[in-house]
Amino acid sequence: MTAMKTKYEFGRHETFALREGWLDKGLNRSVTHPEGFRPDLETADDLGLGSRMAKSLAYWLEATGLVERVDARNKTAPATSELGQLVHATDPHFEYSITSWFVHMMLVRRPGSVWNWFFNDFRGHSFSREACIEEFGRHLREHSINQTTLGVMQREVGCLLVTYAAPPANEPVDPEDISVSPLRSLGLVVKHHDTGRFEKAQPLDAVPVEAFLASVALLAKETGSQTLPLSDLIGMRNSPAKVFNLDGDRISEAAQFASETYASEGVKLSLLGSVRTITLPQDGAEIWYARHFTRIGVH
Repeated sequence: MTAMKTKYEFGRHETFALREGWLDKGLNRSVTHPEGFRPDLETADDLGLGSRMAKSLAYWLEATGLVERVDARNKTAPATSELGQLVHATDPHFEYSITSWFVHMMLVRRPGSVWNWFFNDFRGHSFSREACIEEFGRHLREHSINQTTLGVMQREVGCLLVTYAAPPANEPVDPEDISVSPLRSLGLVVKHHDTGRFEKAQPLDAVPVEAFLASVALLAKETGSQTLPLSDLIGMRNSPAKVFNLDGDRISEAAQFASETYASEGVKLSLLGSVRTITLPQDGAEIWYARHFTRIGVH
């Protein structure tokens, strides 16, 4: 049986990796400006960006789920999403790590993207840039409806690595580097400058329980069941294990903590025969974002 192929998107980021401060600027524009966020010269001038940077920011706002995805033929500015409205109301300056985790989660779940491929399909643990590009090309040949050139693949992988790859913990970050991406702080990809190699890594800090539950909620929505075996949280596409680079032990620990923290909200672990399952209420991912701030006593 032939696997379903997907249409991939290339170059919509205009080769600009996500930069610190971009999303809060863009989201504020989307929420407060009468016309929302339009990547035109007026927006570029008001935000102090070049015209290509403004187009890139429009893509990043959409790809991270902060504005609604719209048809390219639609000339109106996209509406701010429910998640975007919540972020603007509770963390407008992107100061809390939960916001970066949600932004990352939505980006990785974007179908037909290099982000979705890297976290779901790329099996490399320690790898070179060249090996990553080669594997991306192989994946596209097998799974993409639309093919592209080596140069485009190099730019896609390059953008991904610049967005995510942080230096090792013992290596200082240049405070003058304006290209630093907020997603580097998650520690999911490490760049070893002495060898030039990269490493997929489990996060050093615990993934916030609400980000974990939001990921499970989205998976439950896709499967049509509010009860999922923990094995699905590890093996399924866009599962918490894949999205957050977590192994089975970390998934089990997260599920246990979630059931203890939110038992009153209907989160529970069960044992059906030899299968451990987790059950969630029928709440959207955005609700879990809001619950994080309630739990930590903010707002």
